[in-house]
Amino acid sequence: MLLGIPDARDRRYSSSFTSRTVGMSLESGEQQVPLGAVLLPAQRRQRIVELLHRYGAVTLQQLEQVLQVSISTLRRDLDGLADEGMIDRTHGGALLRQQQYSTFEPDIVAASELSHAEKRLVGTCAAEALQAGQSVIFDSGSTVMEAAKVVAARNIELFAVTNDLAIAQILGTSKQIQIYVLGGHLRPGSNTLLGPSVLSALQSIKADVLLLGAHAVTAGVISETSPEVAAVKRALLNAASSRRLLVDSSKFRPRVFMSVCEAADVDELITDQAAPEDELAWFNRAGKTVCIAPGNGF
Repeated sequence: MLLGIPDARDRRYSSSFTSRTVGMSLESGEQQVPLGAVLLPAQRRQRIVELLHRYGAVTLQQLEQVLQVSISTLRRDLDGLADEGMIDRTHGGALLRQQQYSTFEPDIVAASELSHAEKRLVGTCAAEALQAGQSVIFDSGSTVMEAAKVVAARNIELFAVTNDLAIAQILGTSKQIQIYVLGGHLRPGSNTLLGPSVLSALQSIKADVLLLGAHAVTAGVISETSPEVAAVKRALLNAASSRRLLVDSSKFRPRVFMSVCEAADVDELITDQAAPEDELAWFNRAGKTVCIAPGNGF
């Protein structure tokens, strides 16, 4: 263990480090409009605003799943809300007004629900590329957590490092994985450990692979809502030889408060089939590997 935080397989966690329950899909986590039911336009738009206040950003496909109406109808709804100044439109979706969005962080359950199928595809693709005997850093986040689930199920020998308590517990279900948890203070409302002790510990680590998550990717820039989270991610990047960015297509959205790095600073992007071509082009121009996870999230 590192800095006094127990190995994930040691079940004697103190109550202050109890992880939250995560992993519901958008389909099960959000109540869908029953088939055949019709919402008035005002009711539909109110539901969209409620979803945005919970998630921060949504895509047209996600709204289609929940509201059971056509994409063309949803586009008109979003355009109307944007005209009223309630939301900002993006290519393929919407987000909270920019002044709220740049520092908005969805709660831990909401983050795991949003685009869950796509996160699972991306995480599976990343996990299956890992080789027995490697040392791997698992960044904190819902997509990297999906990779951790597949790694644990593969039951291959790995040396794992993470700053996420829930990911440590998942990896700890495999007896083949040695786990080191980076000690720090727990970010409120999450499973993420942050702070100077995490940064200090990472200075002495050089792992084979980093599985990195992100809040937003915009024109080749990876950004986060918190300066403290951004600082830890930069330290993670410096602590690994092969740096692999795991983001589902909904993460290609307007930049948030704090820049982490650029496309040139990672070695590989792993995403799903709905990722915008213009965003992928930034990684291609930087000479990076772009891996599209097989399968369809919808």
